[in-house]
Order: sequence, then structure tokens, then C-alpha cells
Amino acid sequence: MAAESKPIALHATEESFQQFIASLRVAAQKKNAQAVYVLLAPNYYIARDFGGSFDPAASPIQNFSTSFQFDNARLREEYKDHGWKEFREMVSGRNFERKRDGQLCTPHGALDKKPFPHSQLCFRKFSKGWRIQGHINGGD
Repeated sequence: MAAESKPIALHATEESFQQFIASLRVAAQKKNAQAVYVLLAPNYYIARDFGGSFDPAASPIQNFSTSFQFDNARLREEYKDHGWKEFREMVSGRNFERKRDGQLCTPHGALDKKPFPHSQLCFRKFSKGWRIQGHINGGD
């Protein structure tokens, strides 16, 4: 999953990806979980899953929610809106990196460098458009 390219500016990516990221930013701003959930890939993954939060039998929404919990009723008071804050930060960047397998991911956590200080959110183009493909956990 190492990066194959230097960071790519969002404006240098294809128009459909720019529109996809714009839709995720709007969803994050409006805290519209359904708008995010419909853009999850059916084979959504979590990599570097040290805590064992990825459940291959669970739905993409359930697995995504282990990293980005949008439902404040499921969070302690001090973590209210934490999922939204993290997601908003992930999709707000100006640069992305292309993985060898074609995914475009948020930069900062390239697996070809140690330590892996930041997590990455990765996206893939499917026949029906771009989808949130997975989350690569950061940390050592």
C-alpha cells in the first residue's frame, strides 16, 4: 500500500474525484451521515487494525463507524462530534497520494515511511463513481 507518487493536488485530479471530495465536505459540514454512508465501498476495509475493530462479517457502515462514529448517542460526552471532526479533517486536505493499486488517499500516513503518524482515508473509482474504500490506521 505504499505511495506510488508524490502528493497530488486536488485540482490536478480528475473532475469526478474533485466532485466526490466536494460532496464529502458538504456532508461533513452538514453532518449528514447518510450522504457519507451511501459512498462507502461494499468492500470497505480497515488496515493496520491493531485494536481488532474490523469485522469482516459486518457491514461497511458498521466498520466505518468504528473509526468515524457520527452518532453522538454512542459517545461519551467528551467525545461528542469526534467522528465528524476527524472525518472533516480527513477530507479537507488539498493533496492526495496515489497508491500502487490505484487508490487515492489522504496524505500523511504513507506506509513506505516509519513511523506511521497519521491515519489515511482511501478512495477508489468504481463503475458507479468514487467510493470511500478504506481507512489505514496510523500510529505505531
